Amino acid sequence: MMEKRAIKKILGELPYTVEIYWHLLQRHKPWQAHFNLDLLESRLAESVSRAEPFVGSASPGKRVFIFSTLHYWIEFSTFLALVLAGKGHQVTLSYLPYGSWNKPINKFDLRGQNLYARQVLSKASSLIRIQPLLDVRPLSTRLPAQLEQAVEAVSKFDVQYTLQVEDIDKTDPLYKLRYERNVQAAQNSRSWLATHKQDVVIVPNGTIQEMGIIYRVAQYLDLPTVTFEFGDKREHIWLAQNAEIMHHDTTALWDAHGEKQLDDEQVEKLQAMFSARRDAKTWKNFTRQWQDTPTKGGALVRKNLGLDDRPVVLLATNVLGDSLTLDRQVFSSTMADWIEKSLRYFADRQDVQLIIRVHPGETLTHGTSMVDVVNQEFDLIPDHIPFD
Repeated sequence: MMEKRAIKKILGELPYTVEIYWHLLQRHKPWQAHFNLDLLESRLAESVSRAEPFVGSASPGKRVFIFSTLHYWIEFSTFLALVLAGKGHQVTLSYLPYGSWNKPINKFDLRGQNLYARQVLSKASSLIRIQPLLDVRPLSTRLPAQLEQAVEAVSKFDVQYTLQVEDIDKTDPLYKLRYERNVQAAQNSRSWLATHKQDVVIVPNGTIQEMGIIYRVAQYLDLPTVTFEFGDKREHIWLAQNAEIMHHDTTALWDAHGEKQLDDEQVEKLQAMFSARRDAKTWKNFTRQWQDTPTKGGALVRKNLGLDDRPVVLLATNVLGDSLTLDRQVFSSTMADWIEKSLRYFADRQDVQLIIRVHPGETLTHGTSMVDVVNQEFDLIPDHIPFD
């Protein structure tokens, strides 16, 4: 096994070795790597044939650059590219062929995965331009200061997202891995986008990994950019224009509709949704419950928690690691810092009772728990802060 790895390491550095191996041997074998596009390959030819009639009759549209990485995002982005091509847009689909964002891969295997993805996507090349980002030669390996800062920020997010922690160590192998990949993505995408004028850039997420890098490069080049993600509602996605969708900036929405009165039907929908949340039920086509325990009434909750008649303050923590929570600290350096300072303040406030509700999503995570943050703050938790 060690000899095979050593040989791959050597061959991965030599030009044309992977290409020769691929064309002589690998492309004729079933693909077994984790980076797998079988689903896309099985449906791509039919999808192309369905889009072709629309392309011929569509009015000329915009020049669109779509980027994705990891096999599932590449699958979705390919079909999105075909839809936009059917609308008359000139679409370039770019990708990075990583099977995992947090595991190293030698250059031999990476180049092989690049060839594999290019072969699969070539079935759509009559309608969309396929541009592997690995194949782009950067005009310069030196990044502007703004993009260098962006690479460091996204690399930090990547470690926080993966390990579900707030404090990171830049000497950690994971940070070094993410930094290296993000630098390459920044260099290559900057070179290609600066050379090939685009009207709009489309990228999933836009906050973490190479997707976050391409968003920042597009913004640096002053290119209109759309980010998107899947939420908890079936058959729906979130969209943002010139913003990271995971930040959920609703300023424009409030500016446009904030003064409008809801009609009776809209009010009923809101009431039904919040009622389902209180009763620990799913609502319509949402995929999750927002809590596991239905409402029990204030009196029963007070009794179960041993509360008296003093006012109650609720401190509801969030989960770490999700890209929804990254870079969202507004009034404290970290979420743990906010909780610690709140606990210190309320420890001396005997006139109120503090309830700490740990986010139920912690049952699905493996990072730092806010339970640990609370327990580390006190040798003995005060009686007016019931916590178990």
